[in-house]
Amino acid sequence: MKKFALISPFLIGALLIQGCASHGALGKVDLNCPAPTQDQLNENGFLILQNGVTMKCQVKNYTNRMSCVGIVDGKDDGWVCNNGTKKIVFVFDENGILKNRKTY
Repeated sequence: MKKFALISPFLIGALLIQGCASHGALGKVDLNCPAPTQDQLNENGFLILQNGVTMKCQVKNYTNRMSCVGIVDGKDDGWVCNNGTKKIVFVFDENGILKNRKTY
């Protein structure tokens, strides 16, 4: 019984940390976002990210299963997103249009 008493707080803490980490700051889908046009989708139906065209809310829906954190740099803002194997930095202009992105 003592082993369980020592292990259970550790497991509860680990589960809470994992749940918070997997949620992500921007993890929700924006249902009010206009759907991408057909020419903004590839043959598999995935969003084609285009600087100067793709809207912030469309990128949000594209990254809804990634852990993302918001960043601000002067008048532009952006996100740093990670799914465990891929890291992407998105930068948006003041109108919420994708300005640039970089994948690591």
